[in-house]
Amino acid sequence: MTQKTFFIRAEACTGCEICRLTCSLVKEKAVNPSRARIAVERLVMDGLMLPHVCLNCKNPPCRAACRRHAIVKDEATGWVTINRERCNNCALCVAACPYAAIVTAADGEVLLCDVCGGSPACVEMCPTGAIRFAERDKGVAGPTDTAAVDIFKTE
Repeated sequence: MTQKTFFIRAEACTGCEICRLTCSLVKEKAVNPSRARIAVERLVMDGLMLPHVCLNCKNPPCRAACRRHAIVKDEATGWVTINRERCNNCALCVAACPYAAIVTAADGEVLLCDVCGGSPACVEMCPTGAIRFAERDKGVAGPTDTAAVDIFKTE
C-alpha cells in the first residue's frame, strides 16, 4: 500500500478556514472550529496563512513523547492517530509536535486528524488547493524533511 500524507502550501492559503469548518462539521456534526483537527495560523511577518494538520511523520515525536502510548502509527497506512482509551489529555504530544498539528479543544481534549479514513474532507473542500493529500514519496518524510512542490505543478 502506498502511504499518503498531507502537503501544505501556505502561499495558496487565503485564511478562509473552510478546512476548519468542514473538519468540525464532519467530526463533530456541528460547525465548531474550536473542535477541528486542523488549525490555521496567521504569519504576520510573512503575510501568510499556514494550515497546521498532522503530516504523519515517519518517526512521530508526538508518539515518543506520549507516556501512555496513546499515539499510534499504522504501519500500513502511515497515519498517526490517538487511541482514545489510553489518552488522558496530558498534552505532552501537543508540545512535542514540530508542526503544531495536535490541537487542544476548549474542554482540554487533545485532538488529532485521522485523515477521514483516507479521504480528508478539508482537502476536498479547500478552494485554493493549499492542502493536499498525496503519496508520501512525493515529499514529507519526517520532521526535518521539506515538502516537494512537484505535486502542485500543473501540466
